[in-house]
Formats: sequence, C-alpha cells, structure tokens
Amino acid sequence: MQYKELVNLLNLYSRKYYTEDDPLVSDAEYDRLYNELVRMETEDPSVISPDSPTQRVGDRPVSDLESVTHEVKMLSLSNAYNEEELQHFINTCLKEAERELKFVVEPKIDGLAVVLTYENGVLVRAATRGDGVTGEDVTHNARTILSLPLSIDYKEKLTVRGEVYMPVKAFERLNRQQAEKGLKLFANPRNCAAGTLRQLDSRITAARGLDIFVYGVDFGGSRFHHDDLEFLRKLGFPVNPLIKQCADFSEVWALVEHIGSVRNSLEYDIDGAVIKVDSKEAQDILGVTIKAPKWAIAYKYPSQEATTTLLDVDFQVGRTGTITPVAKLEPVFLAGSTISNATLHNYDEVSRLGLLIGDRVIIRKGGDVIPKVVMAVKDLRTGDEREISYPSVCSVCATELVKDEEDVSARCPNIDCPARVKLSILHFASRKAMDIQGFGEALVELLVDGGHIRDAADIYEKDLNFLKELDGFGEKSVTNIQAAIEESKKKAFDKVLFGIGLKHVGERTAQLLAEHFGNIDRLMSATVEELVSVNDVGEETAKAISSAFQDKRVIELVERLKAAGLRFEFEKAQNASDALGGKTFLVTGTLSRPREHFHQLIKDNGGKLLSSVSKNLNYLLAGESAGSKLEKAQKLGVAVISEEQLMEMLNV
Repeated sequence: MQYKELVNLLNLYSRKYYTEDDPLVSDAEYDRLYNELVRMETEDPSVISPDSPTQRVGDRPVSDLESVTHEVKMLSLSNAYNEEELQHFINTCLKEAERELKFVVEPKIDGLAVVLTYENGVLVRAATRGDGVTGEDVTHNARTILSLPLSIDYKEKLTVRGEVYMPVKAFERLNRQQAEKGLKLFANPRNCAAGTLRQLDSRITAARGLDIFVYGVDFGGSRFHHDDLEFLRKLGFPVNPLIKQCADFSEVWALVEHIGSVRNSLEYDIDGAVIKVDSKEAQDILGVTIKAPKWAIAYKYPSQEATTTLLDVDFQVGRTGTITPVAKLEPVFLAGSTISNATLHNYDEVSRLGLLIGDRVIIRKGGDVIPKVVMAVKDLRTGDEREISYPSVCSVCATELVKDEEDVSARCPNIDCPARVKLSILHFASRKAMDIQGFGEALVELLVDGGHIRDAADIYEKDLNFLKELDGFGEKSVTNIQAAIEESKKKAFDKVLFGIGLKHVGERTAQLLAEHFGNIDRLMSATVEELVSVNDVGEETAKAISSAFQDKRVIELVERLKAAGLRFEFEKAQNASDALGGKTFLVTGTLSRPREHFHQLIKDNGGKLLSSVSKNLNYLLAGESAGSKLEKAQKLGVAVISEEQLMEMLNV
C-alpha cells in the first residue's frame, strides 16, 4: 500500500470510530496499519503529510502560544432567561427581517470556542476565541482531538467554528488521577478543557481526551445555516445530533425545553441552547451590535453548580451494610430546588476531595436525585475548619464496623442491624420488585421496631390483623395491604429474585438469570463458571451470587418464600408470540406506562433486550426526555420507534 493511501485509510477508520461511532476494523488491525505508517515515516521522513494520524501529537512542547488575528470577529451572544424573553427575540427577528423565518436550535456546549482553518483540504490552524479579535494558536493541541478531521475532501479555504469540551467521564477520570498524585483538582469540565487546550505540550493534551462539536462556517458556506451544518457533517466533522431546524416559536420553545430535560443525561456539559436565524440573507439584514449578532441568542438554563458550606457529614447504613457518607450543607438554591444534603459516595471519595468540616464546597446537580460535592475551595479556608471524624461502630446497632483493604467504605457486618433489615424489606416490597402497595417506610418502621417482622418471608408468614387496632390503620387499609401481599405472590421469578436483594443483582441481571437457569434450584447450584456464561454477568457478580447461595440464611429465606407460594420458575407468558423474534430492543425515556411493562411485552413476543446502544441494536423505543441514548442511536442510524409503532409491530 502506498503511503498516501495508508494515511487516507487510517483517517477514514478514525472518522468512523471517533465521529460516527461505527468502527470498520478491530483495534488490532488499526494498530497494525498505524505501525506500518510509522515505519514508512521513519524510513523516509520527507514523505510525512500534515494530515497523517502520527502528527496528532507533537514530540516536543511549543515555547509559547502565538497570537492569531481572526479574519471574522468572534462575537458574544445576548442571553434570554425565560420564555417571554425568547419570544421577544423571535418576534423582533420576524419584524425586522420582514419575512417568514426558520430558526435553528443548538445545545450550547460549555467549553472553549475555537476557529479551525483548512486550506487545500488540510487543517492548518486552530485558534481560541480570545477577546473575539485576537486569539491564541492551539493547532498543536487541536490535532490531538481524535474526532476532528486533519484532512477533508474540500480543497477551497474553509473556516469552521466549534466548541472544544471535555466529556464528563474524561473529566472525572482526570480528577481521580490528580487526586492520586496529590495535585489540585479541576473545578469543572469547562475550566479543565480551557486549560488543557492551552497546554504548551500536546502530549499532556492528548492524554486528557478533549472532544469537539462544530457549529458554523465563516468561509465556504451555503445560503442557510442548517445546510452549513449538514455540509460539515458530510465532510466528517462532529455536529451535535440534538441540533434541529424549527419553523416557528412553538417548535423552538419545545426543542429548548427538550434539550433542557435531557441535559443531565448527556455525556458533556451544556449551559443553554443557542437559537439562530437560519437564512444568512436574513442574518445580514438583521446585522450585529458591537458585542453580539442580532440574529442569534443564547437561552440560559439554571446553573448546575453552587457554592455553600459543609456543616457536617452523616454516615448512613445501606441495605447491604455499606456506610455511605452524606454531606450536610448550608441550604442553597440550585437548579430549581433548595439543597441541604449531597452525596459523598464513599470513604475514598471523601479522602480524594480532601474535605474538612467548615469548608466552602462546590456542589453539582447532575442526573441523580441527590447532588454531589465536586470539590473543596481550599483557597477560602480560614483555619477554623476541622477534620471529619469517621465512625468506628454502626450508628444504628453499635456493631463494630469493618473495612477490608479493597473496600472503598466501611460496612456494618450485622445482618440483623435494624437499618439493614428495614431497607431490605423495603427493597423487597418496592414497585420494581414485589410491588406490595401500602408497604411503605412508615409501616416497615413500625413492624421492624415492634419486633413483628425481621425479613421478607415474615411478610407472608405473620398475621397483620393486629394493625386494625392501631391508630392510623382502619379495617379497609389493612385489608388492602393484605390483598396486596397476596397479589404479590403472582409476581414473576425475576421479580422475586431481584427482591431478595443479592449483591450486584439488579433488575436486568435478575431477568437474565431467571431466563437462563429457568428455576431457583438450578440457579442456586450454578458454579461461578456457569454464572459468568450468562450475558452481562461478570466474574465479580458471579462470585457474589455463588457466595450468597451458600449462606444458610439466604437458603432458609428462599425455602420460606417457596413455602409461602412465591414463583421460583421462569414462565413464558401465555399470550407470547414471535412477532419480534430475533430483534433487539432498548427502552428509554418517559413512556405512558412503566418501562418494565414494555420490557415484558418485548420479551413475551420474542424480542431481546440490550443494555446499551450499539450497532447490534435494532430498535430504540424512545419516550420523552430520551437523552444520550437517543442521541447515540441517531448517530448510529438505529431505528427509533414510538409506543404506537411498537404496537403496530405487534399487530395490536
């Protein structure tokens, strides 16, 4: 293979892998070809092309970042903070342009703006925004962004605008590495991306995993902004899949709200949505102010971060005995609610953050119900802060806590600890397990504290008629609870298995185990090797399951639940069909009925459920607020279907 052919082939493979998420060859084959390219360039350095994948990372740091004057000024954006302000912007554009307009809505990536210049199809310069007139040359670092093409099939000069960002997972990985080295943590992905892109040594940048979305063209574009984006996409640039063209304000507002609703599930940070007039002719008519274009505006979502004071740390006992530290905070309003608690995950996380009681801390609200502490602002310490005191005994049962070397937190080993018992029973009775209506926190607290029940089997064995004599419980409410208990006996094997609460066995794993082994006896006698052979069951999970079924108390619990009449055999639904036979599905978003309903419907009709979006997925059943799974499915060309379309497939 000739040198240039090999360069083009490797660039094609890179684009398919990093931009389109559609790898054409194995990693081993790519590495083989890459090593062949290195050999060619080593033997004859004169052949090295600027778009060679070997040129993404330089072998030595630059001495300084040179200034670059932008050919087209990079303006700021005006902001809108509510529906009325956005409506005013749309109305003003329509009035001043004196024509019908379409608009393009884009997520506002929270990163660092750059200008990319291509000449003769090759990336020749990347510059930061700077003050809008003058930026800094960061070409050596932009080359390390694997999703950014170094060469394109377009020979005229092309100037592309984009936003460099750090994916959330890359940011979290980098902060873990910083903590391990005893170095200062980065405050957020945006600051980290900015600092990383301005490194003098591109080897540092390459190791941190920056990414980019492009969002516009200064030279070489078409008459419409939306067409520009499609043009860039076809050239191999990463264009955000959430971007859409809208015909009027109602469509604009619906998309702005949708992007806001999936914000917490994205793999990157956004702080708003950008709304632009699509027609470039109309953009020229509307013009610009000194600071911002009149044809675009940024709708700003509520902040995801806030600074407050760490007042104390509580240590809570979980269902399996794990002790979880929870930050008690000075109340602060964040993203629509007042926050006074935040998760600290585990002991290792507290150590990594280097927290002290009294610290000013930054909290972040992501997809979880409870926000998390992301860092302490150590520069604001006064000297009055104090060390966090870790408990040596369980706060509920006073049993001495244990912490093995590989554990990230201590745990209470007492399986009769009231906190563990209550949480285990609540888990068993929960909607996703046995769904025993009325068996909530208050009732479980009363029954456990009163010595009436001590495990899940007692729910079926104990007579609860005494509740009728207690305040707050009438004849009807107790009868309803008893009816719900009886009804729960009809729950499928996988629901019972999930309810028992084995370590590492979630809903999906319980379903896989029930289908694979068919009944509890075969599952309980399975070896670790047999368990690992089940799809999505890893060695750690397999060992935990095997160990649990050797525990006398677990064995006794299963026998008592069997005696109570619960189902421990996998049964295919009587109305099952093969309408979805051989097809793979993933369900995401908010639907008209619980997700479990659709899982069962798909399985009953021969379909298979996958746990993630990949090329092996045939259909994504997507409801409202589908998030990153929808985004990835669209990127891979996976068929996205609605509830109605699923029903049509089933001839319902």
